[in-house]
Amino acid sequence: MALRWTAAGMFEAKKGCRRLKAYKQLPILKQALIDHRQKAQLDQMKDAA
Repeated sequence: MALRWTAAGMFEAKKGCRRLKAYKQLPILKQALIDHRQKAQLDQMKDAA
């Protein structure tokens, strides 16, 4: 019975979930965050030296 309840809950939740509209831009965001982190680390190294 618990499995049925879980399945029913998942089907109900599926109705309210939508796909992220800008999912195609996620790799661009990821690269921008990596670049920002690398620049911050480089600035820290320069300040420490």
